[in-house]
Amino acid sequence: MAWRVYLPAYTATAYGLSLAAAGFLIMALRLFDSVIDPVIAWASDRFPTRFGHRRPWMAAGLVPVLIGIPGVFFGWPGSSIISLAAFSLLAHLGYMMLVTPHGGWALELGADPAARLRIIAAKTWFGIAGAILVPIVPALLERGFGIGREGQVAALGVLIMLFLPFAVLLVLTNIAEPRLQSADVAQAANPLRLFARILRTPAMLPVLLLYLCSGFAEAAASAVFLFFIDDALGLKGWGSTLIVVQAVLALATLPFWSAVSERIGRRRLLMTGYGWSAAMALAALAIPAASLGGAVAFVVLRGLFAGIDFLFLRAIVAGMVRASADAGVRNGASFYAVSNITLKFAFGIGAFASLSLIGLLPASWVAAGMDDGAAVRLSYALPSGMAGLLALLILWRCYDADGSGEPEVRASPDRSGPAFIG
Repeated sequence: MAWRVYLPAYTATAYGLSLAAAGFLIMALRLFDSVIDPVIAWASDRFPTRFGHRRPWMAAGLVPVLIGIPGVFFGWPGSSIISLAAFSLLAHLGYMMLVTPHGGWALELGADPAARLRIIAAKTWFGIAGAILVPIVPALLERGFGIGREGQVAALGVLIMLFLPFAVLLVLTNIAEPRLQSADVAQAANPLRLFARILRTPAMLPVLLLYLCSGFAEAAASAVFLFFIDDALGLKGWGSTLIVVQAVLALATLPFWSAVSERIGRRRLLMTGYGWSAAMALAALAIPAASLGGAVAFVVLRGLFAGIDFLFLRAIVAGMVRASADAGVRNGASFYAVSNITLKFAFGIGAFASLSLIGLLPASWVAAGMDDGAAVRLSYALPSGMAGLLALLILWRCYDADGSGEPEVRASPDRSGPAFIG
């Protein structure tokens, strides 16, 4: 949340970058993630230690994150685009060492589809709960103390440095790793063969296509949200507060949608969510300028289905991980990396596309009398709306009829589920 929403505007103002250059930096870092993520995932799956597969990577990942965060979030005297890029790469490296093993760990838990959905739902819920803290702090600073964007971003950096070690310690000391036997050593030892096997898994292609749509839409809207509120709607100083409203709503509705999916199926619920996202893109074009009530109503409506796409896509991938483990290959982190690479690539392209559109549209359509505010509206609405419509088409053409997305999972001989270590 801190990276996708606040840093694009921060880098543009603090470092004097154009919006296209800020978007390009974000895209380049996401491409770096795409290179390093599968390496970390494969090593996390392949090489056990006395402390487990995941714990050593997460412990080591703290170091580069805690070194890189100050260089990214604090505007030090003499900082340049070169130092910003270097510290960003370091922070991203450590972040990958944390989230990829952690994500694979979560996908391996749960012996049946219902349990896997509960685990992924809990993980998603707590992720949203943590994300609420991100806009709350800037909202308090901007509304109560008049502190500008640079001070808000610095406060977020302090929060990350304070809470991240504590969170990692909780995970490492309280969660057991499943003991999954890797019988197919050749598949696990050869990373190219392992990832090829993952990509050949039934239902993986439509899942990755949906990740592309969701990530593109999320990043495109997030990267220009503050510009949308400040410039297009003329509500300067309300951006962080409105992000809090949307996040709280997602926190309240996510358990409800998890229960609803058991009745109507994931396919129908996903189609409803993507369709709603496309409709909200059109609604963004109609919000009256300077209307705080209209902006609040918009973020409330937009947040009704927030997060359900990522929740159900992760749950579907968790089913594939379990089926692969039953077949003798431990590859939870690798499955997580494949989906994450797709998601982060979409994040980078989405942010770059929407930020670039802000600069391109006025110059291209000046004859039509378009002003900067109208360009920002279109840059906010057009990419996410198109992505929602494309996701609907994918679900209609590619997804299984019942919407479960769960591959057939062979039960273990004693039907006791996985053993655990740690």
